[in-house]
Amino acid sequence: MSNPIELVAFDLGNVLCSVDEHPVANELATRSGHLVEEVFETIFGRARKALFESGQITFSEHAERAIGVLGLDMSISDFTDLYNSVLIPSGEMFPLVERIAERHRIALVSNTSEPHWKAAEKFLPFSSKLDPVIISCDVNAMKPDPAFYDALLQSSQVPAANILFVDDLAANIETARNMGIGGHQFTSQGDLEETLIDLGII
Repeated sequence: MSNPIELVAFDLGNVLCSVDEHPVANELATRSGHLVEEVFETIFGRARKALFESGQITFSEHAERAIGVLGLDMSISDFTDLYNSVLIPSGEMFPLVERIAERHRIALVSNTSEPHWKAAEKFLPFSSKLDPVIISCDVNAMKPDPAFYDALLQSSQVPAANILFVDDLAANIETARNMGIGGHQFTSQGDLEETLIDLGII
């Protein structure tokens, strides 16, 4: 990319934090008496998550259904706290993002739920600098749907060629590039740093 980068847009899961849903599934299987596989599908199954991560239902509606299906004796608030515990901050990335934010705008671009964003907002030390924050449940579209990227372009008012989109999934990067947005598939911090140096961002 020859265009100067004005905005670096970061995915949340597996970029700014890691995600491990299995401990929660194991705990709730023990509490409910259901098989771990049943619990996992009820709470973290792709089709179920897509409903609330795309804004078709609220997370509270998802939680209420899961609690009922699994026969759990817990409040929606306690369920949400457990759900949020799957996010593990990638603290080693934070200084790099802070360094980028000294000279460039940074943004969050994530397929995620409202409670996960609220949890991330608390542990990301640069959350107040994220502009814009594009989360799928708010824009009613999920990567790699082009509508998600349109939301980023409209909200940021930055030309596609002046954005670097950092995501761990190849399909999401492919759509970004097809729309003229610069893309970097995140595999490691070191690899990302090389790209940032090449682009003159750091």
